[in-house]
Amino acid sequence: MLGTLFSLYIKAIVLVLDLGWIWMPFFLAVAFFESWMYYIRRRYWRNLKWIILEVKPPKEVDHTPKNMELIFAGLWGSFGTVGNKLEKYIKGFMQDYFSFEIVGFNGEVHFYLRVLEKFRDLVEAQFYSQFPRAEIREVPDYVYSVPATIPDKNWNLWGCLLSLAKSDVYPIRMHGDFMDEGERPYLDPLSSVVEIMGKLKPSEQVWIQMLFRPIKDDWTKRSDKEIDKLMERKVDPKTKDTISSRSLLSLSPSTKEAVEGISKKGDKKGFQTKIQWAYIGRKEIFTMANVSAVMGAFNQYSNLNANSLVPDKKTMTRANYLFAKVRKAYKQRILMRLLRQRSFWEKGYVFNIEELATFYHMPTAMVSAPSVSFVEAIKGGPPGELPLE
Repeated sequence: MLGTLFSLYIKAIVLVLDLGWIWMPFFLAVAFFESWMYYIRRRYWRNLKWIILEVKPPKEVDHTPKNMELIFAGLWGSFGTVGNKLEKYIKGFMQDYFSFEIVGFNGEVHFYLRVLEKFRDLVEAQFYSQFPRAEIREVPDYVYSVPATIPDKNWNLWGCLLSLAKSDVYPIRMHGDFMDEGERPYLDPLSSVVEIMGKLKPSEQVWIQMLFRPIKDDWTKRSDKEIDKLMERKVDPKTKDTISSRSLLSLSPSTKEAVEGISKKGDKKGFQTKIQWAYIGRKEIFTMANVSAVMGAFNQYSNLNANSLVPDKKTMTRANYLFAKVRKAYKQRILMRLLRQRSFWEKGYVFNIEELATFYHMPTAMVSAPSVSFVEAIKGGPPGELPLE
């Protein structure tokens, strides 16, 4: 029996090799295409010129994440940086992206924007349109304040990429869900992040980076399919007309909430998104309590009937069993490289502008922590009638 199976196995291998003249050209063509795209895209990416802008929001102005939502809507205008097939397949052009970052160190909280130099005017115009008294200035990149080879004998790191618990057609908890009818009209989820960062010791840092790039509106087709599934809709394959469907009233409360959430998310512009973060500290003061605190803050965006942010197990900087210490150090160095480079080769997941604004926005009036750097003085421009000469 075993001899017969082995003989058949050998014959199958010989047959595949004999037919190599058929499949080998296709295999080599695919391998060449993938290698070529890898090369030209990284060549294009290496030549991009990035700058770091720090935003200091005005303290006395009352605003909500809705202001940031309008900013993200304006940034969607950067869509279309790949104009034609020549630029994509010969020059390696890719859709440009942004990285908005919240960073805590020395007991202070900073709001950074890592943008391409060519988009500086666009980004500043969007921010000043919503926060006219904000201060925006170019600053050195904070990632160079710690060694690139962490972990080492002095420094330790814990972090990961954040993924979604469900399909990205389901929204996370959005800023409209944080509205309250009491004395505090908006319960800002950013306040807990700010408090955590404000209590960091001088040799501790927390980096939160949200990378995002605009995409076409056709991602909403997946939303429509998921709604059809939840509503148990049957469609005539010829006429494309709905034959039968459940009504919203017949759905369970959780399913109804899911349908409404998916529909609401699909009504707004979308961005491919990638969120990564890390807690970094000197070994003598490094504590996993800060990791738990930050992960707890991310739980605020969870909606059990929709979606949640969860740690990506592949990038989480921990390892068990065989060679655990070596594998953990390897994952830490990989994550550190991702945080320093802010590369965005992955497809990521789709956030609409409301989800982006919920996760990253300027502190609202509900955030009163002294660790946030606000603009204290109001800067006035020169009088309009000032002579030019």
